[in-house]
Amino acid sequence: MSWFASRAATNASCQRYEKSSAKTFPLTNSTIWPGNECAAKPARNLGCVSMKKILLASVACVVVMVVVSANAADLGRPVYRVPPPIPPFTWTGCYIGGNIGWGWGRDTVSIPNLGETTGVPELSGVSLPSVTGDTKGVLGGGQVGCNYQFAPNWVIGVEGDGEAANIKGDVTDTVSFTNPLTSLPETVTGTAHAQTDWIASVTGRFGWTWDRVMLYAKGGGAWVGNKYSADLTAFNEHIQTSVTQPGWTVGGGVEWAFWDNWSAKVEYDYYNFSTANLSLPGTIAGVSEVVPGVNVKQTIQTVKFGINYRFGPY
Repeated sequence: MSWFASRAATNASCQRYEKSSAKTFPLTNSTIWPGNECAAKPARNLGCVSMKKILLASVACVVVMVVVSANAADLGRPVYRVPPPIPPFTWTGCYIGGNIGWGWGRDTVSIPNLGETTGVPELSGVSLPSVTGDTKGVLGGGQVGCNYQFAPNWVIGVEGDGEAANIKGDVTDTVSFTNPLTSLPETVTGTAHAQTDWIASVTGRFGWTWDRVMLYAKGGGAWVGNKYSADLTAFNEHIQTSVTQPGWTVGGGVEWAFWDNWSAKVEYDYYNFSTANLSLPGTIAGVSEVVPGVNVKQTIQTVKFGINYRFGPY
């Protein structure tokens, strides 16, 4: 509206000037300079120049208003930023966790030299048939380890774990042999008891991953703490001992990183412990004794469920 008002005011000024000029300069009229009335005289040029300046100023104001309005509209709009890319998941890092499970085992007891066991030289070279008993029970403990992921789905690592256990069992058996002193058959009936109190291992792990799922195998050294005892009621005899047996273990499992740094796993392990040659102290008919030369061979299998917390890449 301001531009049209300025235009109208300028036209009115020009018309007044033409009228006054016509009186002062009668020869100056629009018929002499058709279509170029503002260029006729310097005085009229001033009015036309003013009109052009007003026109340019009005156009400039409109342009500024449009630019300012556009900028103001932009300022009112929310700014959307592209979020940073999420780094890919990695199994690299150290962890600590706990586990609980079930174990079962087999203990085989043998006496290869009855002469050594009984202290009777005449029985030297006489062996008793081996006796095998089954054990079972719960176990639970913890583990700590570190993993390194490479190439890009393979994982290697090392882990140490230990579990308290209550894996136990009894076996009662009657063993027959020929007494070299009398050349008569003899029989011995006894009950043997085995109990595993703890299991520990240090293993290497090697796995393949599908993002947050890892399938792995493991293997290494293992140790077990056992208690053994035997009762022979015919002789009122009781013997017992505790022993730590070394061995080896292999196993495998699957682990799933279900939330942030937390993962869950299911694992199977097989343990094979070296044959222990035991000397069992005890009493027979109330008299102290030590029974040597008793061999025990043990294997254990376990299935464990575990939870780990990973500290992230090192």
